[in-house]
Amino acid sequence: MFIRMRHLVLIVLILLVCVPLSACGTKPQDDEGRPTTYGHDGYMGLSNSNPGLPTNSAYFSYSSDIRFMHEKLNEIGGIKHAAFRIQDPDIYVTLTIRSDVTENQAAGLVDRAHRVLADNMPRYVIHMEPYETAR
Repeated sequence: MFIRMRHLVLIVLILLVCVPLSACGTKPQDDEGRPTTYGHDGYMGLSNSNPGLPTNSAYFSYSSDIRFMHEKLNEIGGIKHAAFRIQDPDIYVTLTIRSDVTENQAAGLVDRAHRVLADNMPRYVIHMEPYETAR
């Protein structure tokens, strides 16, 4: 009886180990039965890393940040030119407003530009300096 009980316990232990391990090592497959793989996006140790990932050392650069801020300010309209002075983490922005914009519109434009830059560039502290009017 003792030998039977020992065999039964041994069989149960083998089943408890084998059943969970039976699912390991199987790869998910697509509809055609081929295993699915990760794309070459820089994750999972693949060699061609995506330069847009924040883990890339070249992801943040002042020139790309300034280019992006120019794009966002161009979407607003009414701004002829924008000058940026960076003292990380602070950015000082001087706007040149078009001459056809009134004083009230210019004040609203500066507020809107500040909101747009602050929302789109959270890693910087945006300071709006007094604006100039284009001649």
